[in-house]
Parts: sequence; structure tokens; C-alpha cells
Amino acid sequence: MKRIFSILLILFAGTFVFAQSANVITDILESDEATYGQVCYLSAIHQGLISEDATYEEAVEVLFARGQIPESVGAYDTVYLANLAFIYVQIWPSTKGGLMFTLTKGSPRYAFKKLKSDGVIPDNSDPNSVVSGRQALNILTTCMMEYGSDESMNMDIE
Repeated sequence: MKRIFSILLILFAGTFVFAQSANVITDILESDEATYGQVCYLSAIHQGLISEDATYEEAVEVLFARGQIPESVGAYDTVYLANLAFIYVQIWPSTKGGLMFTLTKGSPRYAFKKLKSDGVIPDNSDPNSVVSGRQALNILTTCMMEYGSDESMNMDIE
């Protein structure tokens, strides 16, 4: 009887752990305009820099401290496509961002051009356009498939 109760208790507690992550993803998907906090959260989670119960503010602070965003921004400020590209390029160090990205010591313009030339971002995209939450997640997924080599191929589909 204790064993069954223990198993049920663990399953019940596990539900709350995964609920936080699902709520954040749902929040991002429903956003008409993605924010720096949301994009930084996705980046920091993917890199293992924060836990899933961290806030958007904590995600921004962590990436700023690591130099992965060039200036301190508000967690609820709208993110533009070029800046989203810059944050995502920082996730994969092997994605150098191209020669000009390296020479300029990390310019969002050249991160955008790199993702555009690799087919991650459509050719007709404007770097100053506002990104929706759904677009931010779609671009992250495409980056994972393009640059993540084995990591996206080992995902459990079941």
C-alpha cells in the first residue's frame, strides 16, 4: 500500500514540474509579439543555464552576464528579428555567424544574415520586423535542426 501511495505521490508531484514548462511554452505560442524575456528564456533553457522554473527576468540577466545579449534590456521589451537571430546564434558556438559577424565582434545584423543565408529565416524577412511567439519557436526549432546535429534527432517522439 505504501508503495502504491509513493508512486502516486511522485506522479502527482511530477505533474506540477512539467506544468510550469508547458505554461511558459503556451504563453510564448500565444504571444503576438515575442519579448526579450521569452527569447532569452528559450535560449538559456536550451543551453542549460537556468532551470525551467526561472523567470524571464532571470533569463535576461543570465544571458547579459554571459555577454550573449549586447545590452541590458527589459524582459518585456519587444524583440525584433535581427536581435532574435543574434540571441539564437549565440546558442551554438560552432555557428560562427560568418566572417563579418566575427569581425564586428557580434553584430545582430550579421547574425540575421547568417540565419537568412542558411535558410533558417525566409529570404523576404525584414530584420526590423516584430516576431510573434510562434515565429520565435519555429525559428528556434529550425536552428536546432540546422545547427544542433544530433540533439534534435535524439528527441523522444512518444
